[in-house]
Amino acid sequence: MKKIIFLAILLMIIPISAFAAQYKIDDSTNLYLDVLVRGYYLNDQRIEWSGLESTFGAEADINSIIERDMGTWKIRAEGEFYLNQPYGRNILSDEMRNSYKSNFQTEIFTISKLNIQTELNNFTIKLGKGETPFGRTYFQTFSNSFLDSPFIRTESILWRETGLFINYTIGLFSLDAAVANGEEDKDTNSSKAAIGRIGVGKKNYAFGVSAKYQDGIGSGVQKTFKNHYGIDFMARYLNLTLSGEAIYDEYGFYRNYNENEISWNKSIYYRDIFYKDKTPITGIGGYLNLGYKYAKLNIDLNYGLYYPQKINNPYHDELNHRSIIKIAYNLSSGLQVFGIGLVENERKAESWRSDAKPFAFEVGLQYKF
Repeated sequence: MKKIIFLAILLMIIPISAFAAQYKIDDSTNLYLDVLVRGYYLNDQRIEWSGLESTFGAEADINSIIERDMGTWKIRAEGEFYLNQPYGRNILSDEMRNSYKSNFQTEIFTISKLNIQTELNNFTIKLGKGETPFGRTYFQTFSNSFLDSPFIRTESILWRETGLFINYTIGLFSLDAAVANGEEDKDTNSSKAAIGRIGVGKKNYAFGVSAKYQDGIGSGVQKTFKNHYGIDFMARYLNLTLSGEAIYDEYGFYRNYNENEISWNKSIYYRDIFYKDKTPITGIGGYLNLGYKYAKLNIDLNYGLYYPQKINNPYHDELNHRSIIKIAYNLSSGLQVFGIGLVENERKAESWRSDAKPFAFEVGLQYKF
């Protein structure tokens, strides 16, 4: 505990800087640019078996929008880019751990959003990579990888999609529709996902119904299901915001496949497994989030459950409980100190993962002007 306290204090004095600006290029064109830099200490005991569970780190979020007013319509280009510090190369390696190797091969530069948008009256059309139109979230995140999020957001719903997006909004009503790759980046086969959300809402309340359907992502025998259907809601009163999401989920391999040969990021919850030929594994999950904002203080309390289908695999079948607390305090304009705690239930584990513990925490500073 003394070591952890020392590391946290040391982190607080790390110099962190950020830059933000708004430029008027001409009478009809504006450029918006901001950069967030984050320094942190992360301890994730869920991956204790990796040898990478305790680390200092740094990352940045560069966000830019160029918007041009054409009179009756607008055109904008949006780009959001992440800078990520990679792990060192001297990591634990054996037959079992190597199947999770790609989880720790962090790309230094990643594209979070990159798209062209046109806005005409109540319609917005977007082409490229952007936020998924499935569901809505109303809590702050403190990680480029979104690791401080509910189970259905880290394991099921993608934060980003790449494709064609259409939004129609009139009064309280909104409709989102998309034809997308079904993966965050370029597709690995010719399959495309259909995604949609119908919602109503204003500043202090919202409710929506969403769906994503696709026959599977990935090529050949590596194809996996990635479908879900869900609801989301939000209610705000004074300084409190109550929100939540719930989904019916379909996942797992389309055909029989050796999970140890996975070359992409692999779930530590055994979701990358085969059940029956062309038959998805199903699950039901959701969460509630209570957010509180007052003056310089921000608090989020989050609790979620996920019920996977029982397929007689003891490492997969267990119910997941996940509780998250986030506390952030604005030290000055743009400078924020934050802390995150994540706790799950004990799960049955293979012998080589038996030392893992169901919790993680992170403390850090971030600066965004």
